[in-house]
Amino acid sequence: MEKRIAQVISVVFYPLFVPTYAFAILLSMPAYFSALMPAGAKWMVLGIVFLTTCILPTGFIIAMIKTGMVSTTYLSKREDRTMPYIVSIIFFYLTYYLFKQLQLSAVFYYFMIGATMLNILAMGINFFWKISSHMAAIGALAGMMFGLSYFLGTNYFTLISISLIMAGITGFARLKLEAHTPAQIYTGFLLGFFTILSLFLYKS
Repeated sequence: MEKRIAQVISVVFYPLFVPTYAFAILLSMPAYFSALMPAGAKWMVLGIVFLTTCILPTGFIIAMIKTGMVSTTYLSKREDRTMPYIVSIIFFYLTYYLFKQLQLSAVFYYFMIGATMLNILAMGINFFWKISSHMAAIGALAGMMFGLSYFLGTNYFTLISISLIMAGITGFARLKLEAHTPAQIYTGFLLGFFTILSLFLYKS
């Protein structure tokens, strides 16, 4: 039963879902960068994020699995992760570039350029050692919440707490499925957290 729950958690917090979660949070905040946007524009932005950071990269990764470019369905081998990382980097950067051209608030593309940088760092580490992409993604979400609190001078205690709980649940799931060691879990989270947090601190 616990293993089944862990599998469900791993799907819910699939790394390519996290940018959509992050933007859903950003677009629902009563801050200046979201409050002035019409509802239609918010849905358009969220739809673009879901398409370019989840649907399209996932489609390419499935195609790689089907054609044998990667040998494991769940990318459990370190060697199978390089091409999916490259695909994610390309689509994440294109999303960042698109939002910058649309002249949206910088807050929206801070996360995307940070996520692009995170994937580059994770890919570099992956050449030598496998870290948890799930935890890197959740760490990025937590880093965004801490960074926004500093950037806006507002205490988002509830959202920060939720993001840390999500990290704990995801870490439990990945360990339960024996997908990673504790060191890989903690390293993934810290990499994601400090990559995004440092970007917000630098830009503030």
